[in-house]
Amino acid sequence: MVAVSASGSQVLGQQSRKLGTGVGALRLPVKRSRSVLARSFKTREGGITEKGIDGSDEMTQKYQEIASDLKEKWEETEEKPAVVAITVSAFIAIWAASGVVDAVDKLPIIGGLLEFVGLLVTGWFAYRYLIFGPDREELKSNIESFLKKVTGKSQV
Repeated sequence: MVAVSASGSQVLGQQSRKLGTGVGALRLPVKRSRSVLARSFKTREGGITEKGIDGSDEMTQKYQEIASDLKEKWEETEEKPAVVAITVSAFIAIWAASGVVDAVDKLPIIGGLLEFVGLLVTGWFAYRYLIFGPDREELKSNIESFLKKVTGKSQV
């Protein structure tokens, strides 16, 4: 027979009650009244710092700036249907690629082999372009020339 006895013992700083007896006795937390919970919440409520509030204002400004830039670009665009079609096509391509990656990842040996190849290519790229100064400059110039070809502007 299981007996429930309320005890004043502390388990990790909280009141608990003991369910059962013996070594495997289960301790259940005691329910607190709503006023205690509300009081606990109110004490945590005052912990908001000015830095957190300022950070949210900065983020709001950045989001508004990005939104206004997008609106300007959209108004400048002459081929709006083409932009919409390319955007939808990009999302469909990403969705399809995700399905292919999931299917390949479920194959027993192929997923691990491709991960190993990815690690090798990442290591080669880091060795080739990131370790030595002149190679980093070469990478930077390659990226800048690519961006110039794509956008038609020079990037600083």
